[in-house]
Amino acid sequence: MNKTFTTRILIIVGVFFLTTEFANAQMAVGIKAGSAGIGGDFTYSVNDKLNARVSGTFFSYDMDGVYDDDPDIAYDMTSDVTSVGAIVDFYPFSKGLKLSGGIFYHDFIIDGGATPNEPYEFSDTKTFEPDRLGSLRAKVDYESKIVPYAGLGFGNPVAKGNKLKLNVELGAMYTNSPNVTMEGTGMIAPTANQDQDFEDGLKDFKFYPVLNLGLTYRF
Repeated sequence: MNKTFTTRILIIVGVFFLTTEFANAQMAVGIKAGSAGIGGDFTYSVNDKLNARVSGTFFSYDMDGVYDDDPDIAYDMTSDVTSVGAIVDFYPFSKGLKLSGGIFYHDFIIDGGATPNEPYEFSDTKTFEPDRLGSLRAKVDYESKIVPYAGLGFGNPVAKGNKLKLNVELGAMYTNSPNVTMEGTGMIAPTANQDQDFEDGLKDFKFYPVLNLGLTYRF
């Protein structure tokens, strides 16, 4: 996990410094947080109505515990989201309203598992040990990690005025529907055959919502 965290930090830092040849142009850097995690932007002014922007965000969450049942079930889950993209912001009016479009590398994974951690007694006549009961793991991800993005927002990081600006954006990435993979062992193994049913139930979830609130500084 530390290696993954370091890699993502380096990606975001790289977003800010790979375009140093534009040092004499109007540009801004910023931090933001939202539905895709925390990260930052580098914005370069093409002209009065057009900005080019590179963006990077990440999110990671781990949880585990024991579900009180008969038998008790130990579970764990990991969720990782990494989004790095190139965006063009168009400002049709003199105010800060913007229309945005771009391409993202969007890596979204949820991985989890469950394992009984005590024997199960059936009708007080038979006992099944945890190793015989087995375990179950499931993963949710997307087949394509290169996805289009469209959105709108308010705020122009490189506009005249205050160097420090607040920015808001709302949009979505078209990810298509997710894949669901399940693997099971022991007596629980047949449950894994329901992975297609779960996948079918997620067919309508083809967009990843993007809502970000950020703060930028113009050079």
